[in-house]
Amino acid sequence: MDTLDLPVDVVQIDDGYQKALGDWLTLSGRFRSRAAIAEKIRSRGRRAGIWTAPFLVDPASELADGHPDWLVRARDGGFAHAGRNWGHDLRVLDTTHPGAAAYLTEVFTTLRAEGYDYFKTDFLYAGALDGIRHADVDALTAYRSGIELIRAAIGPESYLLGCGAPILPSIGLFDAMRVSPDTAPHRRPEADDYSQPGQAPAEFTGTARQWQHTRLWTNDPDCLMARPAVETREEWAAHVESTGGLMASSDRLLSLDQWGVETTRRLLTKGAR
Repeated sequence: MDTLDLPVDVVQIDDGYQKALGDWLTLSGRFRSRAAIAEKIRSRGRRAGIWTAPFLVDPASELADGHPDWLVRARDGGFAHAGRNWGHDLRVLDTTHPGAAAYLTEVFTTLRAEGYDYFKTDFLYAGALDGIRHADVDALTAYRSGIELIRAAIGPESYLLGCGAPILPSIGLFDAMRVSPDTAPHRRPEADDYSQPGQAPAEFTGTARQWQHTRLWTNDPDCLMARPAVETREEWAAHVESTGGLMASSDRLLSLDQWGVETTRRLLTKGAR
């Protein structure tokens, strides 16, 4: 970032630091200290950010093994199903359970104390899935209460970004919101399914939700990708720039050519990042 003179405000640690989905405070073998990483980022004059999927639980996690009562149950038996990703059929944290709620608060209080004040919360739809919970409340009430727990733990001065979230039930809870499916290095989604990653579905949905920007939250059109290997990178960069929303880069920065560096620098300079 310094070598390329890029005006980056936030450096976000992404998926991979945790041992498993749900075990957010247990590090994977690739990381030694979250607090040390946050301190290194902050020592360079930047804010430290971190990714979580707070309502997803890997069935192979220590949380699922030790606290099955913290998981949402399916009405036809077993556990509520949050989709298949990372090679597992994922489960849902029941934030209405006092133990699960206390754990969720501990996770985000700890991350905040370690120096992180930018939080990307992902796959949030899981918290709004139907099922049997500890408290007799509807799924959307449970979802909002879970986000409110996170906000209380990180404090009003922290930045909260929602992703993969139900839109209308999220109003009033977030600083920024992803308003599209994931983008990708390719333009067309697999099998032309516009719910899947691709630049075309991200542009289509992001444009339709542009009215939400600065009214409900800061829109996140998904990250800029400006490296030479990205298909139709000029078109994608133009879309990201046109939104005026959250500006983030996910490129390996030293893989950028001159156009990529100049475009990334210009968009980061003008956007909320």
